[in-house]
Amino acid sequence: MPIQLPAIDDRDHAALVRDTLALAAVHAPEWTHTGPSDPGVTLVELFAFMAESLLYRANLIPERSRLKFLQLLGIGLRPAQPARALVQFNNEAGERKTLTLASGLPLQAGAIPFLTDTGLDLPPVSGRVVFKRTVGSPDPALLDYYRQLYEATGQDLSGSDAGVDPILYDSVQVDDLPAAIDLSAETVDGALWIALLAATPDEVEKANARNELAGRTLSIGLVPQPAETSARLQPGRPAAAPPVLRVYAPKVGAGGTGTPGVYIRLDATTPEGFPEQAGILQVTLPVSADAIGTWPETEPLEAGVGELPPQLTDDEVAARVVSWLRVDGLATAGVRLAWAGTHCAAVRQRSRVSRELLQPGDGAPEQRRNLSHGQVLADSLQLLVAGQPWALTDELEAAPPEGQPGATLFALDAESGEIRFGDGARGARPANGAEISARFDWALGAAGNVAAQAIKLGPTLPPGVKVSNPRPASGGLDAESAADGEKRIPLVLRHRDRAVSADDFDAIVRETPQADVGRVEVLPAWHPELSPGLPGDQPGVVTCMVIPRQDPRRPDYPLPNADFIDAICDHLAPRRLVTCEVLLRGPVYAGLWISVGIELHAGQGVAEVRERVKAALKAFLAPLPGPGNATGWPLFKAVAALELATVAARVDGVLGVTGLLLGDASGAQRDSVPLAGLQLPLIAGLAVSLGDPVPLSDLIGQGTGGDGTGGGSAGAVAIRLPVPRVPENC
Repeated sequence: MPIQLPAIDDRDHAALVRDTLALAAVHAPEWTHTGPSDPGVTLVELFAFMAESLLYRANLIPERSRLKFLQLLGIGLRPAQPARALVQFNNEAGERKTLTLASGLPLQAGAIPFLTDTGLDLPPVSGRVVFKRTVGSPDPALLDYYRQLYEATGQDLSGSDAGVDPILYDSVQVDDLPAAIDLSAETVDGALWIALLAATPDEVEKANARNELAGRTLSIGLVPQPAETSARLQPGRPAAAPPVLRVYAPKVGAGGTGTPGVYIRLDATTPEGFPEQAGILQVTLPVSADAIGTWPETEPLEAGVGELPPQLTDDEVAARVVSWLRVDGLATAGVRLAWAGTHCAAVRQRSRVSRELLQPGDGAPEQRRNLSHGQVLADSLQLLVAGQPWALTDELEAAPPEGQPGATLFALDAESGEIRFGDGARGARPANGAEISARFDWALGAAGNVAAQAIKLGPTLPPGVKVSNPRPASGGLDAESAADGEKRIPLVLRHRDRAVSADDFDAIVRETPQADVGRVEVLPAWHPELSPGLPGDQPGVVTCMVIPRQDPRRPDYPLPNADFIDAICDHLAPRRLVTCEVLLRGPVYAGLWISVGIELHAGQGVAEVRERVKAALKAFLAPLPGPGNATGWPLFKAVAALELATVAARVDGVLGVTGLLLGDASGAQRDSVPLAGLQLPLIAGLAVSLGDPVPLSDLIGQGTGGDGTGGGSAGAVAIRLPVPRVPENC
């Protein structure tokens, strides 16, 4: 049996009063009145109250010892992690000039503080992000009509034997998208178009906007939704190569002259970590205001055609256009874009202490100082001792002796905010009377995961400037508790912060600070693309399937997002062997169709038992551990109809199972559905009925439809010509 830690003394207040009065009767038999009103009893109760407090503190000694073991082992509790978000600034109501906002700008979502990580230029223009979304399956007669209209413009297309192939598109704004857009599959050109708009269509206003844009840098926020939630860590290589994004603007001269469809390439800085996470694309505009603008007015039939910017259906908005930006490279990188906008900055949930004076140095070895707040962001801490900066280290015991170069080091317990200095032989000591000051940021944890549009206050924002977060903040985690820290002691002592065995990978992945890991499956010597069989035939490769504990979008079948995978990459990369290739993958859910027929015990409610059967089957096939499923559905295990029938038959109130139909993802009935690789079962449809089970065809609701493709003759390739579809007006 496990070792039980006994309490030093388990007596409570009532027991102490009872024992004291019993002992008083032995030593003072003449004291016979022991009722509640007697003064002597009052003193006894006061003594019992004080003694109970002392016993409570004595019983805390085992817990204090466990915490001391954590401290001696150097296993600190994980601090709170800050939430991250993108915010968008708006200067339409402010002064008509470019404002430069510095980094570290304080913002608020109610009482929750945020600080910007990057600065930006905020010109007096707004950005309208537009896509040329392909029109699916247009009427052939309509296509022929557009072809005739285009040929009527007299364009020379003699270089094509097949003529013109109009590709109809709709101009869609990013705010109107119901979901993320696949630029390579859903747009005609794979480009992201940004219209820079003046506040009014007045020519003087537009000229002022061009002057304010000249030489400035636009900050374009990009929020991707990766199609594949995975990462690959190769020896000596990063997890993923960043895409090359190219930004173009119309090539115009003085007076807006220039050839329509001709562009110049602008200097652009690709966001760090993109497309694994959201980022800021920084684009520098031409220095001359004469080089910023649009081409001369085109013929109505040519607006938005070919390489020209998309046609804006709102005439008032079109009249305010100062210039266009075209962003290429997102489609070739396979980016699914969830949102994009101009004048954006990255923010983190944190509060800043600009300067805090700590107790001066006393010259003693191993001096300790405590900051006014815990949950410190280690990368923000700046410590000055006697006016000189000291460096943060996580290996203070390996520091050089005092007086040698590199000895001015200190260690930090980020969770508690404790600072620790060396003893002279290993690391320098602050001299007696030396001033110690600190500058640092600290976080609130999960409280920073605010909803979209929650960040809208900025005490120091210039007049007329507004701010908002178009997407929810994410990534905030609360600090680790002492109980959870104790559970990590055996794991840390076993793997020594180095991933060698499968158990080491499992433990280290679960310890990732910024990822709430619900399940880890480590598959050594197995590659999901190269190994159709069981693990063991691909030496030097480790595949880790990871599932988050919670996924608001898919609570029953969670998938890791980009931030989740990126956090595990950052944590695992320095702890793996340099010769080991690690693949991080999310699960691949395989759809199942289940129809169950049951009989009930007499007196049972049909609706209640039906829901219990559904809950039992869902828990049995769940990907995460839970009641009735201690580990989650195992990998490489087939789903058998007889096994599901057994689960249903064991539900309270079920007399028997009359039948169970199991279908695979296509709906074909099977006795067993095999699962390979990283596949886990997903219940696509579940029906529980009295008597015979519902046929799978009725459950699925199968139907037929066209494939939406059109035929064409072989031979010469026609010119793909993007053409805006004109909306029909009654």
